[in-house]
Amino acid sequence: MKKLILFLLASTTALNLFSQTLENELIFKPSKNNWATELNINPFKGELSLNNSLKQIKVRKFTQDNLALRFGFNANRLSSNFENLNPYGTNASVYKNNKSSTTVGINFGVEKHFKGTKRLSPYLGLDVELANKSSKQEITNGQITTTIKGAWTNVATSYTGYDQYGNPITRQTFSEDEKAFFSYGLNVVSGFDFYISRHFFFGYEFSFGFQNKNYKDLEYSTTGSSSNSPLNNTEQKNSAFTFGPSIVNGIRLGYVL
Repeated sequence: MKKLILFLLASTTALNLFSQTLENELIFKPSKNNWATELNINPFKGELSLNNSLKQIKVRKFTQDNLALRFGFNANRLSSNFENLNPYGTNASVYKNNKSSTTVGINFGVEKHFKGTKRLSPYLGLDVELANKSSKQEITNGQITTTIKGAWTNVATSYTGYDQYGNPITRQTFSEDEKAFFSYGLNVVSGFDFYISRHFFFGYEFSFGFQNKNYKDLEYSTTGSSSNSPLNNTEQKNSAFTFGPSIVNGIRLGYVL
């Protein structure tokens, strides 16, 4: 019995030593020519999304064990079609309001990974971002078609009371949605990858840099009216510039191919 107990203890010790040796020899991190991709998960909101504010698909190409090129791409299309047709009778009317917008963005940069530990891979990097958005709206009212490029426009009519003759007083307000723009930016990024198992990791990332967004001019044109010249075209100098730190929302969860 004593020999059996000693044998079991020796076997257990040998298995533990063998498993530790295998784990020590296992390489968790990516190496040269590996590809990696990721998405974001927010456990506090129960959300699963692509990995940044532009909703990009992101990949990394490791050119060396400690050096990776990063690429991001997104393409987004929105459209809305509204029609109210009554072509018959004495009060015939035709009204259409068609809207569309397209956004295309790319990011590219480089990451330098540091030694860290067997599972932890901290990094510093540089990231360049470019994005372009186009918007168009076409409104048909009877025989007149108005085309608007650069944004979607909305007209709201409100009643403010009555004049001295009892006629209602109306006020129209204009608003713009889906404004077209071109933007560019440059960021210094820092983050880490922690490998839960071989080539499967979670991580976090923050950046510090700037983004400049220039909104495009609005262009109006009409057809079917007595004049086909552009209407109320604007040359607007609207832009937005941001500078400072930003944090990618959620936890990065990814894998290496």
